[in-house]
This record gives sequence, structure tokens and C-alpha cells, in this order.
Amino acid sequence: MINLEYRLVKSIYDIQPLLTSLNEKSIIAIDTETTGLDPIQNRIRTIQIATQNQPAIMIDLWGASSAVIISLKKILASPALKIFHNAKFDLKFLRNSGFFVQGPYFDTMLAAQILSAGQKIQGFKLSDLVQEELKIDLPKELQNSDWKGELSSEQINYAVRDAQVLLEIYPSLLSKLENLNLYPTAELEFDCLPAVVDMELSGMYLHVEKWEKLTEELENIQNDLALTLRQRLNEGFKRIPQLPFMDNLPTEPPLLNLDSPKQMLEALQRLGIPLKTTSHEELSQLSRQFPVIQALIDYRKVTKVLQSFASTLPKFIHPVTRRIHPDYWQIGTATGRFSCRNPNLQQIPRDKVFRECFIPAEGKVLIIGDYSQVELRVAAEISRDQRMIDAFQQNQDIHCLTASLLIGKNISSVTKEERQAAKAVNFGLLYAMGARGLKLYAQNSYNVEMTDQQAIDFRKRFFEVYQGIASWQKELSSSHLKEIRTLNGRLRSWEDQPKVTELFNAPIQGTAADIIKQAMAKSFPFLYSNGIHLIGTVHDEILLESPQEKAEEASHFLKETMINAGKKFIQQVPIEVDVVIANNWSEK
Repeated sequence: MINLEYRLVKSIYDIQPLLTSLNEKSIIAIDTETTGLDPIQNRIRTIQIATQNQPAIMIDLWGASSAVIISLKKILASPALKIFHNAKFDLKFLRNSGFFVQGPYFDTMLAAQILSAGQKIQGFKLSDLVQEELKIDLPKELQNSDWKGELSSEQINYAVRDAQVLLEIYPSLLSKLENLNLYPTAELEFDCLPAVVDMELSGMYLHVEKWEKLTEELENIQNDLALTLRQRLNEGFKRIPQLPFMDNLPTEPPLLNLDSPKQMLEALQRLGIPLKTTSHEELSQLSRQFPVIQALIDYRKVTKVLQSFASTLPKFIHPVTRRIHPDYWQIGTATGRFSCRNPNLQQIPRDKVFRECFIPAEGKVLIIGDYSQVELRVAAEISRDQRMIDAFQQNQDIHCLTASLLIGKNISSVTKEERQAAKAVNFGLLYAMGARGLKLYAQNSYNVEMTDQQAIDFRKRFFEVYQGIASWQKELSSSHLKEIRTLNGRLRSWEDQPKVTELFNAPIQGTAADIIKQAMAKSFPFLYSNGIHLIGTVHDEILLESPQEKAEEASHFLKETMINAGKKFIQQVPIEVDVVIANNWSEK
């Protein structure tokens, strides 16, 4: 049973016993009830704090005295461990209400995600967690009740119970983390919370006029591509012979729905193109041979950008801040990477025309820090591939080196095109692509053409020259492992035998995720105290918005912090970070 003994705070005397009892060994659980989900436009109504050996307290902020508020701020700034569920939500509201919550933190939602080891990414509701850990039901119907009026006894009980229950499930989650050697991973995620909160509250500016002009241009391109595509597809209809028994059939081509895979397949087949589907993979193989297929690929690409970003992004501009505030999920993928939604700024195309629309506020600049080839460096560390380690230690261009080794020419003579092909080989074969997959990956991601034989030869030669990578992959392939860890100990597990690509991917991508989070966690205190804000992250990249006069100092600090974060997990391979001060996101 959950202990529901609590005290409604009416005066400073109701909050004083908790305040005076707190020290660095104390543990308190915190929950808030708010008037909505937007920390900028909505308000906190109540704060509930539960602790051991004392009744929980509930503070109605709308009627709290200044003395109570001062005491509450001291509690939140105390060295006690603070337990939350989905801490990011509460911390955003608290910060916007003027409350600074000092760590250390423990987030039961993040803890549960870490313990799931990639088998479950979303859906970690408090009620589910309580059912799993305590075998009791936790009704949540009152979560969406009216928190603006007079509070009912049912609402008060509900709110206090949500704080109290965190104390009940905390020991079990902590024990599981420690038993699985996952507490270092959890601690990293908890330490990263203030940075994530700052990132979401800060948001990014969008140059609306530029974006609207870009959208208009894309719509014109889409219309031109649609016209060209229809003309070429209709040629197939006109080639059908009009025989006597076909008198009742239409003589004009039907109006094709260019967004229908079924209609597109039929139309392309009428042109004599040997297709079984209109998947991107199958279309890519024939795009050079048939211009109509390239037209379809181009049309789809523009349409996707319009639907995903161009026409929708301005809808996410906040009416108060005039900035875009996406949701970042710290453990948004099975490997531990961040994911982003509402909107997904991580998938904004890298083309200059898109990214130059993201700008700093007036009087400020962007600072963009980007790890150089971090996944290759992680792979060299994990596999102990000596040739790759030597190349990084000697500051060689790894892509030029690979090109020279694959085609047998001096590294200084490698062309830009050869380097680009080697880049595709390096990143493609790191995750065990076959020759066919490598060929398609090179074409689609790097615009590099390879013959089937070249892909076969490059793949064979790559594993001859990087024997450490080859041995590591061979060992994993034959290991029948169902779990694997990053260099920080983050766990990825599978119920069934995983794909080989997942086994290779998890420790490399997961370690890179650990590195970026370490950098964000360590950089936040300095940045925030200097009025510099985290405004975004894209896998290996950190974006800051800084006052112009502090940009040089901030850029040096960010570079040093990112390098040190990498050194915590990687010892044999040097970490390289590129940092630029920019007036828009495209200037990286």
C-alpha cells in the first residue's frame, strides 16, 4: 500500500520540518500538477514532495506566501537526491516558475528505459511502472482534470500519491541498475537533464520570410517535376495499340495519382521498365537507365520535404517566444541516441537552402560543435584495429587513407571523387553491409556510382586492410550474443538472436551517444551561468546560441569540453572536434 499521510502547507511552519531535515544523504520525491502541457503558457498549480519518515507535503503555489516560496526554493536547491518521473517535464515548469532544482537527480522513467536495454523505447508510464514494481494499480484519470479551480480532496490525494509512489519504486529501480552495472549509464542520463531542459526551453529561431520563399520555390519545383513525370508516364499509355476490340476503352490517359505506389508501378511497367515495386531501393538501381525513374525519385524527394518540413514547420513557431521548441527524447532510439519530434529538427536536410533559415536572435550568434568521424574513432577503439588507430594518431585523413589502400595509389594523389567513394565504404562496411547494400548506399547517400564488381572488390579489400575491424566483426558474428554494451556500459539486449548489423551498430552508435551526452552535461553549468544556451543536438553535433561578445570564449570552452567528453570513453584514439561561430546553421 502507498502511504498517503501528507500535510497541506498553509504556512512556513508546515514546510520547516522538511527543510531542516535535509542533507546530502536525504532523498525526496517531487511531482507537479500543472494547468497544461506547455511550460511557457501554462502554470504550475501544486508541488508535492515526499520523503522518508515524514508526511508528504503539498504546496498550492497560487496561494503560497513569500515565506513558503523561499523555503520551497531552499528545499529544491538542497543537496538531497531528487526523484522524478519524466523529470524533464517538471524541471521545465519549475525553471520557468523561478525554481532552480539542484541535482543529483533520479528519473524513474529514464531508469526504466535504461533497464529495458533497447527492447522498449516508449510507453514508460508511471502507472505501468508502479504495476510492474509494486503490483498495484495507479489510476491516472485525474491527471487531465481541471487544476485551475478549487482543488478537491480527490485531486489532492491523487497528486500526493504520485509523489509518494516514486519513493516506493526507487529502491527497486536503483537495485536493478546496480546489479546490471547500469548505474553509470543512468547517472550520465540524469546529469544530462538540465542541458535537455535548457535545449527545449530555448528553442531555435526560424527566419520565416526565407522559409516561406523556400517553400514557394519547392512547390514550383514540385509542380514542374509533376508535369514532366506525367508527360513521360503518359507516353506509356499512348504506346498501347488501339485494336478494334478496345473501342470501349478510354483513348486519353487516366489522371495519375503520382503519390500512389500502385498507380506508379502500373504506369512504369507500361513503359516496359522491369519493376516489381516502386521502393526507393529498387528505383535507385534503374534511375540512371531510365530518366522517368529519376524524375519520380526527384518528385518524391521534394514532396517529402514539403510534407515533412516546408509547409509544416512554421506551425510549430511558439506564439509567445516566436521560436520552435521541439521535444527531445534522451533515449529516443535503442542505441541510446537522442531523437526529436514536434518537429523533428534532426531531419532537417543539410542543404544550405534549408539550414540557412535557422538563425540566432538579434545580437547573438550560433556556435556549432561537431565531432569529426566519431563513429569510426569509436570503432577503432572497440576493435583495436591498429592501422585505423595509427591513422587517427597521425592525424591522417581516414577517408583518403582508405581510398589509397583500396585502389593502390599514393594518399596524396587521391581525388575528391575517390575520397567520397571511400567515405561510403568506411561508413557502410562499419555496419556489415553486403556488396549490394554498399553499392546502393554509396549511390543514395554519397552520389557515388559503383559497379557490382567494384562493390565486391572494395568490400573484400577493406577487410584485408582493416584486419582489426574484420576480426571484431567475425567474432561478434559467431558469438550468438543477445546483449552487448557500449564503452560506458550502456546495455543493448534482444529477446531473439539479433541481426549482425544491430550487434555491430549498438556499441559504436551507443558510445557516440554517450559521448555527446557527457559533453552536454559537462558544458551546461558554464554555458548557463554565462547566458549561453543549448538550442539543439543532431547526433554528433551540439548547437549553442551565444551573445556575440562571449562567442570566442564559448567556442573554445565547447571544443575543450567535447574533446574531454570523448577522452572519458576513448583512450587510444584522439578526439577531433570542429567548432565554428556562425550567423546561421548552414555555416558549419
